[in-house]
Amino acid sequence: MKFKFKKSFTYILFFTIMYIYFCNVINLTQFPIYIDDDQRKAFGGQNVWKEMNFIPLRDGFSMTSFYNILMTVPLGLGLPFITKASFKKIFFVGLFAGILFETGQLLSALYAGYTFRFVDIDDVIFNLSGALIGYLILFKLFKFIFNFCVKKFNLKPNAIINHIHNT
Repeated sequence: MKFKFKKSFTYILFFTIMYIYFCNVINLTQFPIYIDDDQRKAFGGQNVWKEMNFIPLRDGFSMTSFYNILMTVPLGLGLPFITKASFKKIFFVGLFAGILFETGQLLSALYAGYTFRFVDIDDVIFNLSGALIGYLILFKLFKFIFNFCVKKFNLKPNAIINHIHNT
């Protein structure tokens, strides 16, 4: 069986960037996983069920909220370069990503019996917000700047700029 994947250099570049991004997000949100009771005592792990938050925005906006937004802005920026994306698709991917991150944290906490991370509905909300902000930055701000520069300076875009503009 023979497979032919004819992808442009630009597509492969953006795919690689997104792959590296996803690896780093997984590293940030899921690791390290502590499963030793001595580690729990040494590092002071919390009770899984007592530390969960299912009340949206209970604690307001904090630096953690900002970091959750910042962490998923590249998702909204980068996903349209490797697949056809719409606002609706970015919405569902951002929501799914937030739920997936929190579910991973919950499952590792349940397995270990304690947690060093908080399972929090706010994280899902802010992850979704970050993905949507990234998408809006890309399609509103970048397209405006691109069109302005092309018209104002009579520029001829290269392959990478064309790929960005045509997504």
